[in-house]
Amino acid sequence: MNYTMQGKIAEIFKSIQGEGIYAGRPQVFVRFYGCQTHCRFCDTQLNRYDKKSPFELIREVKALSNGWRSLAITGGEPLEQAGFLKAFLSLSKQENFKIYLETNGILHNELESVVDLVDTVAMDIKLPSSAGTRAYWQEHKNFLEAGKAREIFVKIVVCFSTQKDDLEKAIELVRGVSSKIPVVLQPNTFELTRDLWERAVEFQRIALESLEDVRIVPQIHKLLGRR
Repeated sequence: MNYTMQGKIAEIFKSIQGEGIYAGRPQVFVRFYGCQTHCRFCDTQLNRYDKKSPFELIREVKALSNGWRSLAITGGEPLEQAGFLKAFLSLSKQENFKIYLETNGILHNELESVVDLVDTVAMDIKLPSSAGTRAYWQEHKNFLEAGKAREIFVKIVVCFSTQKDDLEKAIELVRGVSSKIPVVLQPNTFELTRDLWERAVEFQRIALESLEDVRIVPQIHKLLGRR
């Protein structure tokens, strides 16, 4: 394990988890700098970072945690720094942190290199009509296969631009791996209105025809004015 490398870390803070199946849980957050996808609904525009070694980072996390043992690794995209992430996670597990990895769900080879050190994978599926990116269907399928040995769930952002065909492709992708994998539909916070909520409810109805666990969860931390 290489503990001499440095990672690009945008911020470290404590808050509640505002998204997904563990919304409301208190966590320490380590936000990694950098992401290749540049989704148009991205709510985390990062313009600075500090370089830290794995030992420096775990010391700061421990000082901040005050007994909390749930650690959210977020970004940006943490798996773009997979070598550094692996070294940091190995130290985190030695300190008995439970690791919650938030990821864009694309870098499956990088996930395979760290997945044994992760407890929960919160994986995005980027719908082209929502994110404004190219399609990543094969990457997402490979990623879901790589992560299914751990606790994993899928998050899909719902926008006014979201096309039903894209949603149905995502549903089929998840069902092809396991219909039991939870799927969270997250209304785009920048467009959050009654009409968008009703659109999410309709998408939930469609998804529940094929999947066992489909939830609508807005970004609670944003609604509360928290990080």
